[in-house]
Amino acid sequence: MAAEFQFDDYILVQDGRTLEIFHRNQSESTRYHVAFLGVDVQPHRDGFKVRLGARRGDDQIVGGVSLKMDPEEFERFRAFIGLAIAARDGA
Repeated sequence: MAAEFQFDDYILVQDGRTLEIFHRNQSESTRYHVAFLGVDVQPHRDGFKVRLGARRGDDQIVGGVSLKMDPEEFERFRAFIGLAIAARDGA
């Protein structure tokens, strides 16, 4: 069963070992196999800046999206992305 996270103009869908990113104004989506998924979170003002994309090495993310979230939105995101991270890490 797929899990969804909606934020601003984005809908993220995690289905098994695939994370797909849809944007309201684009006709195509971006898909990542969780084995290649990179997630970076940095504090940003009163919230967080989240970067999702293809992981390159231990500290680089290529492509994907950058989202700025307040603490409440980030908590929803953290619960959602935990599913993809668990699938990636084999948990």
